[in-house]
Amino acid sequence: MQKFLLLYVPLLLFSITGMAQKKDTTAINELDSAAILKELMNLLDAVKTPSSYISIEAGVGNRLFSVHNNRLNARQSSISTLVYTPSVGYFHKSGLSLSAGAYLLNDKTKGFGASQFSLMPGYDLLNNNRWAFSISYTHYFIKDYFSIYSSPVQNDFYTSLSYKKSWIKPGIAAGYSTGKYKQVFVRDSILGTIRRRLYDSATFNLRSFSTIFSAGHDFDWQNVFTRDDGLIFTSSFVLNFGSYNIGIIHKTNAPHLLDRLINRGRFPKIIASNFRAESVGMNMNLNYSIGSFSFSPRLYLDYYLPESDSDKFTQSFNFSVGYIF
Repeated sequence: MQKFLLLYVPLLLFSITGMAQKKDTTAINELDSAAILKELMNLLDAVKTPSSYISIEAGVGNRLFSVHNNRLNARQSSISTLVYTPSVGYFHKSGLSLSAGAYLLNDKTKGFGASQFSLMPGYDLLNNNRWAFSISYTHYFIKDYFSIYSSPVQNDFYTSLSYKKSWIKPGIAAGYSTGKYKQVFVRDSILGTIRRRLYDSATFNLRSFSTIFSAGHDFDWQNVFTRDDGLIFTSSFVLNFGSYNIGIIHKTNAPHLLDRLINRGRFPKIIASNFRAESVGMNMNLNYSIGSFSFSPRLYLDYYLPESDSDKFTQSFNFSVGYIF
């Protein structure tokens, strides 16, 4: 089973997967429900100056690779279980923030539990009428590098910039991700009259760069049902560019066989893609808030452009409930 479908390259012998302060809802990366909630409260209360707050959020969905980068999430292998993502964050009025989260799921071999944890410092440009800017770094603490339910990304840098004054808001974002994942292959073989078990453990070292262009619009309504509620719907079309490089290191008890496969070109040491247009997508986020509570369904649809034997159409989704104080 492919763990990182960004590759779209099957190996022949060894088959080898928070929050940041989005004070302004025009940022093109996936919107944060706590930030949208704070924005709604500012709209309802006519508060123009930023304030500090703590956010607690509980979500469920299939996002496993990245908090922000939908291009990475769309390339993840299909998983047959939901991912539960409790998180907590502190957001300072200066724009600095720090968030931590856990990824809970039902592993078919290990049962229900946390597959990984995340820690994310970030910064958002606040109180600017023309530009929305954010930058963040997320580190993922992986429990099992061999698990298909763990992200191959352990270090995820992401930054976005968008212009707020036009009705259709253009934006650009860039992401750089590194990490590793592992797979093991065992096969019983008979060489002549000798029965032998062949073993190989492969480590995949990943580097991925992405550039994302978007155009979208925010629709917001105040006092929908009560005097202290509000609704924001954000939709944007995106064009994803990217490149990746994956180096492969083997530990095996059949080194001569592995060397012959590598020399024949059947076993690459590096899998790479040049920078190119990879996919088009649509990002949709809905947030309803009442008081200090928020409810946020989010959906991202992605269509992969290059030729591929894998599914070209993928989606990532998340629904979260948040509270700030």
